[in-house]
Amino acid sequence: MNAPVAETPEQRVLRTSHEPCIHLSDAEVHAVLTRDPAGCFIHMLQALRDVAGGRLAIDVPPKQVFGDPGADSDFRIMPCVVRGNGSVTKTVKLVGTNIAQRKVPDQITVGKALVIDHEENFVTHIVDACLLSSARTGLCAAIAIQLLARRRGRLAVIGSGRVGYYAALYAAAACGIREVLFADLDPARAGAAAAALSARTPGCSSRAVALDELQDTDIVVLATNSSSPLCAPPAWQADLVISLGADIDHQSELDARWAGAADIFIDTPDSARFGDLRDWIARGLIGDGDLTDLGTLLRRGAAQGNGRPRLFVSTGSALFDNLALQYLLRQLR
Repeated sequence: MNAPVAETPEQRVLRTSHEPCIHLSDAEVHAVLTRDPAGCFIHMLQALRDVAGGRLAIDVPPKQVFGDPGADSDFRIMPCVVRGNGSVTKTVKLVGTNIAQRKVPDQITVGKALVIDHEENFVTHIVDACLLSSARTGLCAAIAIQLLARRRGRLAVIGSGRVGYYAALYAAAACGIREVLFADLDPARAGAAAAALSARTPGCSSRAVALDELQDTDIVVLATNSSSPLCAPPAWQADLVISLGADIDHQSELDARWAGAADIFIDTPDSARFGDLRDWIARGLIGDGDLTDLGTLLRRGAAQGNGRPRLFVSTGSALFDNLALQYLLRQLR
């Protein structure tokens, strides 16, 4: 039997302990968040109802964005704490916008989300953040459809990458969408998204179309990295337009004519600090009173009968990160 190794004086001073931590890959995140898309959607919507109803308390500081001088890239710090219903979930996401894509090719969102022990504040989980960010944004779009769409027959998704695909998947699984059209500057990408959705949701037809072939639709989801507006009223006669891609100031998806043409909704007040909405506020086209966030929407509902189209804008929320991570960890227990 080996004799115990005596501690050195320095070791007795330093006294470090192991911090248990689990790493979850993008593949594991995707598998859990899409195993039951409707169930995941229900979790998110109920949690948002609990926040709106005061059953969950949240601490969500403004997102901090640090841009790279002379480039369109940045990194972001997004913390959130949710307390209530017998639990506390502490999270922080550190992600970057990867424009160069040399070391990490074909992935514009890079970084990690951290889950923090609610008592001792060590990191319990390190979670790859690419698909987490895309999925929670898709969930946000589906929730907007559930709460705001007056017609749900046809959904057009412009931008057929990860975010566009997740938005279509959750909307088809939980919101009664019957047809999805994918459009993208890369026709092969649109075709791949349509084929993937068809395989997952056989009850919803999906196909790729060229943007100039797109005609009347009920809902439009914009999930691009455009730097100039690509959607103006009447937007293919859509009753609901959802913008997900203009999440920083150099990006833009929406023509400024929407400011006077639509009722405007946002996921959280932080979304007004970036992209198209920030520009419209700076130009005096809209004020804070013209924006309705999800909490207010869930408490009061949407105004009926004015006939105006509805516009929903999300620039990414740490609250949705937190709630998606909460669901992820519960499913893994």
